Amino acid sequence: MILLRILQVVGVAGILACAHLAWQATPWGGEGWARARLLYAGAGAIPALALLGIASLCAALRRQAQEIAALKDTLARIEKRLGA
Repeated sequence: MILLRILQVVGVAGILACAHLAWQATPWGGEGWARARLLYAGAGAIPALALLGIASLCAALRRQAQEIAALKDTLARIEKRLGA
């Protein structure tokens, strides 16, 4: 669970860093339009989003495994009551 939170924190930090870099590539945050900075920001956002996606998939798989375990326990109790 800690690993998932670390992945989420690193992913969010990466997205924020890329957003800051993209802001600096605009006339409002920098000296003018900088296409290279925009490219770097976009290229950096891809792995950051991938980290967030991996963390969310792992969390969903963990929840699903817990639900399956709960269903197996329930099924075992029902079978025990039926005498099977």
